[in-house]
Amino acid sequence: MSMNEYLQLIAAFTGSAGFALAYNFRGTGHILMAGFGGFLGWLCYLTVLHASGNGYLAGYTGTLLVCFYSEIAAMILRTPATGLLIVTSIPMIPGASLYRCMRCLLLSQSELFRQEGTYTVLFASCMAAGFVTSAVLLQLIRPAGALSSDI
Repeated sequence: MSMNEYLQLIAAFTGSAGFALAYNFRGTGHILMAGFGGFLGWLCYLTVLHASGNGYLAGYTGTLLVCFYSEIAAMILRTPATGLLIVTSIPMIPGASLYRCMRCLLLSQSELFRQEGTYTVLFASCMAAGFVTSAVLLQLIRPAGALSSDI
């Protein structure tokens, strides 16, 4: 891994932890778990990206891992998984490509706008597929009527 990737991992941790603070997470343990979830999701993204060269697959697997991590961390912390899921998935959001897409639109660069827009929508769709896949798998794993804090 390069120094740039180490910095990305640190940024993923601090970004998720920062959003945990913004969402009023209480306690150092909750904030650190949220930061670690962002770190873990981005590490998965980078690993799959290097192994496959496919950014969409990397986004899907990173989101899938973040979803499962959020459920497990919620059981440990005895807190709703939704809050953790939101803050741990922050590093995965394709904000840079959305920015480039809008910049190309404003500069009337229609071909680059189309390329960046397509990438952004497809990446967000892969994230959505990761969320849905994890929800379905968790429903299959979890006993009927059990809450995440009951397991």
